[in-house]
Amino acid sequence: MTNSARIFISTGEVSGDLQGSLLIHALQSAALQQGWSLTIDALGGTRMEAAGARLLANTASLGAIGFFESLPYVRRALKIQKQVRRYLQFTPPDLTVLIDYPGVNVPLSRDLKRLNSGPIIYYIAPQEWAWSFGKGTTRQIVDNTDRILSIFPQEAEYYASHGAAVTWVGHPFIDTLSEIPNRAEARHRLGIPPEQKAIALMPASRQQELQYIWPVLAAAAQQIQAQCPDAYFWIPVALESFRATLEDTIQCLGLKATLTGQSQLTLAAADLVLGNQARPT
Repeated sequence: MTNSARIFISTGEVSGDLQGSLLIHALQSAALQQGWSLTIDALGGTRMEAAGARLLANTASLGAIGFFESLPYVRRALKIQKQVRRYLQFTPPDLTVLIDYPGVNVPLSRDLKRLNSGPIIYYIAPQEWAWSFGKGTTRQIVDNTDRILSIFPQEAEYYASHGAAVTWVGHPFIDTLSEIPNRAEARHRLGIPPEQKAIALMPASRQQELQYIWPVLAAAAQQIQAQCPDAYFWIPVALESFRATLEDTIQCLGLKATLTGQSQLTLAAADLVLGNQARPT
């Protein structure tokens, strides 16, 4: 007889969707080896869905920088939280995994604790050790989770010092390094000639980054192209909804550029990377 379990995973933004998809692949692989059958419900994005999760809502685009910039997303986020609470009340998971995304996951952890819906694990907890959202946030995370799986030593030390049960598991990207090809292979797979001067532009994984940072990067690329005409730009697209804006800017400025869906390949193939953060997406 096959054992089964229902897992709920909650995250948001592009980076959370990526981390969630890596986790789902790992969980499914471990379950297969142990003869378990997993049902995974999630708040996340298309990567998590492709990995096998059933999305209760797509939250990959609900990322913002700054208080006022976050306001347009508040109403939708609150609606999603209400729907999820109702769903979990009648379909309680055997395990909940929260990934970063404190604006949603911290209050959600409180609600799940009240529902007594099974163990709650915070994987990649909010970086309170780096910048604190207030002592109340740390207290809620510690009180409403059964264990924190930390990816940084400082994170583990911080939460342990506040009374949390913590396990330091290391950064998940370490496991993916072996899968990233060398420069020659990356260029071959992207169709970039070996002698081409390739520059990666990493403009955005949030709408605000697309609005404020992408124009600056594009202007810098235009200046580079004027001084180095044989340079060519590759631009990973974090969200498909960003594609039209990126294409319009490329055409308007006359940039020699190609949009890709392969950020890790692009980083591996590039001679230079420009961006606010070279985050893998």
